[in-house]
Amino acid sequence: MSVRRRERLAPELRRQQILEAALRAFVQRGYHAAHVDHVIREAGVARGTFYLYFKSKHHVFEALVQRMLDLFLRARPAAPDIEVRTAADVEAELRLSYTSLFEVFRDNRHLCRLLLEEAVGQDKGFEEALAKHHRAWHARIAARLRHFVACGAARRDLDIDVTATAIIGMVEGLSRRYLLVDRPLPIRRLVDAAVSFEREGLGLA
Repeated sequence: MSVRRRERLAPELRRQQILEAALRAFVQRGYHAAHVDHVIREAGVARGTFYLYFKSKHHVFEALVQRMLDLFLRARPAAPDIEVRTAADVEAELRLSYTSLFEVFRDNRHLCRLLLEEAVGQDKGFEEALAKHHRAWHARIAARLRHFVACGAARRDLDIDVTATAIIGMVEGLSRRYLLVDRPLPIRRLVDAAVSFEREGLGLA
């Protein structure tokens, strides 16, 4: 009887293989119902191989949460590099930002769902990571809004803090309902809705 030999992979590729298997296991079963054995079977690796890369189920889940937060960090809009003066300038900037952000949600919807639905309510470490993520997201949106106001493209009485919080809620709500599903809504429709929402808030309608 022949023995199936496991494929040799570079350490980083093996780590990514285990992470992808863990994501499938968590999506299928949920964080609490999934166990290390499920991840091992999904990845097709030996138990010892799993523990070479991760100390526990908690640690592999933590790595997945961090991966999604890193993706968000790259996708979240920073303050525009160019000066904006008109409503058309603002709309062009918003469309680029929202398209990039919604594409990240859509293309990583299983990972995103894991973050928004499974990581919330977990231990203090996850809560701190999510809180840090929201602070960074809020700070970037606030910086963009201040830039719009300073350039004269948005009304000067804009409540930066509240508006940034409203934008985050809007993006998360649209993504949960229309992107974290098996048949995501076309990105353009969500971008149109998000831009319209923000234009109203900025006083550009």
